[in-house]
Amino acid sequence: MQVGLVLPQGYFNEFEGWAPGRAWERIVELALTAERLGFESIWTGEHVLSKWPGESIAFDCWTLSAGLAPLVPRVGIGLIVLNSTFHNPAMTAKAAATLDTVAGGRLTLGLGAGFKDNEARAFGYPYPPLRERMEILSEHFEIIWRMTRQAEPPFTFVGEHARVEEVANSPRSVRSPGIKLLIGGHGKNYTFRLAARYCDELNINVFPDEVPALLEVFHERCAEIGRDPATVELNCGTNQIMPYKGLRVTGGQRFAQPHELAYQDPARVAAVGTRAEELAQWRELGFDRITAGIPGLHTTDEGLYEFIDDCRVAGIDFFDRDREVGS
Repeated sequence: MQVGLVLPQGYFNEFEGWAPGRAWERIVELALTAERLGFESIWTGEHVLSKWPGESIAFDCWTLSAGLAPLVPRVGIGLIVLNSTFHNPAMTAKAAATLDTVAGGRLTLGLGAGFKDNEARAFGYPYPPLRERMEILSEHFEIIWRMTRQAEPPFTFVGEHARVEEVANSPRSVRSPGIKLLIGGHGKNYTFRLAARYCDELNINVFPDEVPALLEVFHERCAEIGRDPATVELNCGTNQIMPYKGLRVTGGQRFAQPHELAYQDPARVAAVGTRAEELAQWRELGFDRITAGIPGLHTTDEGLYEFIDDCRVAGIDFFDRDREVGS
């Protein structure tokens, strides 16, 4: 399994009370450390407000990624995920192609429909019902996919929510045949069909024992269009505010109450086991990548080493022992 690191960027109120420059310096330190230790990618996501009330730093994922990409040339650069309802899809494609060029073809662009109505209200965006948001996302995927394929000719697309006219995107991508696209979620009708049609990677954000039944449906969606599901990488993650049992290093991280984790059953959250146990389950299920959210990284590197220990217990040993000696 590949293991990427989700960087703190303020969504979980990590940088409350910090000077912005100090917070940026800490993010840079963590990205450099992650590259040195052997993490294969670094990830940011799009939230324009912090999770809990109050004014707290919440950095923009595009800008962070563009700033970090030249500093860590040996790791992938991932966005997990962009809120497509906040963006014009053609401009998303343009920005992604530019970032992919800056990163030398290392970008994985994740797209989603958004799930925070307070963010939409605060920044003046509409927040339509989920079905409409998924329809918007579907049209955005069509435009972005075509605009970031190297061999795609100029095209016109007119949808209910988005349109382009004889558009040609240059640059399109560095990676062939196009920028790597990811979708996050586990919706059987929209999300899995979009993953099958457009994506290189699918992030599934459920408990491991729910995965086999969902993968059966995903395989059906791939069969509908004649795609081999093995050509779509499976991505899972650990949540930095999940109250895993037995964590030694928390770094002052605020953890979620069971009802505060979106898309999760509060009773399941309250009964969650150890992180190593969950990691072992992801490995046994055959997932290709873990995107690791680790508590307390804004204040200490020790959480990185505890996570690596948990990976080893789970049979996932990506860590470079030569680099460990020099840490």
